[in-house]
Amino acid sequence: MLNLPFAADLRKHTGSRPRVRPDECARYSVGGCTPKLVFSPHNAREAARIVSALRQEGAAVIIRGAGTAQWRPPPPVSIDAVLDMTRCDGIVEYAPADLTVTVGAGTKFSDLQSALRAQGQFFPCDPSHAAEGTIGGILSGRRDGALRQRFGALRDNVLGMHVSLSDGSTAFSGARVVKSVAGYDIPKLFVGARGTLGAIADVTLKVAPLPQAEAGLVATFERLEPACQAALDVASSPLFPSATTLHDARSAHRVRSLGGGLHDGHAWMLVLRLGGTRGAIARQADGITRICKAASAAAASGVRIEMVAQAQVQHAWADIAELACGAAYSPATVAGMKVISQPSHVAAVMARALSLGPDTECTAHPAVGLTFVHVRADAHVSTAAPSGLRAFANACEAHGWSVEFLFAPPQIGEHLLPALPLRAPIALMRKLKAAFDPSGTFDPGRFLGGI
Repeated sequence: MLNLPFAADLRKHTGSRPRVRPDECARYSVGGCTPKLVFSPHNAREAARIVSALRQEGAAVIIRGAGTAQWRPPPPVSIDAVLDMTRCDGIVEYAPADLTVTVGAGTKFSDLQSALRAQGQFFPCDPSHAAEGTIGGILSGRRDGALRQRFGALRDNVLGMHVSLSDGSTAFSGARVVKSVAGYDIPKLFVGARGTLGAIADVTLKVAPLPQAEAGLVATFERLEPACQAALDVASSPLFPSATTLHDARSAHRVRSLGGGLHDGHAWMLVLRLGGTRGAIARQADGITRICKAASAAAASGVRIEMVAQAQVQHAWADIAELACGAAYSPATVAGMKVISQPSHVAAVMARALSLGPDTECTAHPAVGLTFVHVRADAHVSTAAPSGLRAFANACEAHGWSVEFLFAPPQIGEHLLPALPLRAPIALMRKLKAAFDPSGTFDPGRFLGGI
């Protein structure tokens, strides 16, 4: 437990002034819990000095960006200190010709995209909380968007990383060039580690040219199975759409720029994002249309297909990205889960999820096997009791599907331990934690297996 009288001397030990007043610290709360101290370092070296001093006092430290993932269950019981990384921001180095950019972890995702677009490029990711989320938070939470289908996972687009460790050291791993085979690919460990291994200070990313043109295709189906089959058939074809998402009726109506996208009797909306030359988009649209009609006919189900103009694609996708446990849902009243399965099992995952209750909403990225489930979790909905959510997670695990609780109201979240996937290499994960954070300083006990 942190000795608060020592906090007055932390500025001398670290060179940084901590926030100590409760009203100052409240804005940096995590899961409704206010920290005793808040530090906002400007770089990796300063962050390492701060963490080293806190470690010597036996303090537990939580790394925080914009706070968009602060409601991840279980919520902390108490917080000694928060390391606010939002001042580690800005573009450090940008080489448009090499398709690489080095950026501070506290940089807003939206600010990075604006800077890249000025050079006709973008970082190929469409995460939730895109407006306010930081690069470090998106990487730590492994918030892969649907663009993963064409451009690869977040881990595939991280080239190098500068991190601060709990022993007071800093480390750089990887490279600032696309082609590099030197050393172990350590940066991939920090993507998805949720700040339990160390603090990401800056990161080198691989960027991509903006497509010459974009369009969207919306196919609405009467039944779930042909919609999923069409998505899988498109993914296995040489058509290469940028992304594919699937929505039930409730989540579909949240895509405002598509007007809900559904027609009478059509309860499932498949949205495909197309990019490239105009000729390539036309060929993609023709091929996808044929596949959707064939999948619907094989299942004796109806389908309607509409094109989305380029002017609408960006607006529609801004809404679609937030349906993956993002800003479309309030953690005060909704529990959000991510289910990872084989792509061929997405239909079964969605069907089981919708049995949780009439207010449940589902969005899937079927080509990569991700399903996002949103369940009403207020006091009036019994299906969202912790026992019901745990039972759903256990049933998923029995089928070999991995479940991760991304957010929940505190009264629900405090009873939801992170699900431990079957065959998870928990012993190896504990060895990694011991190697990178032997003192257990960073967010102890809230990762998989109580790490």
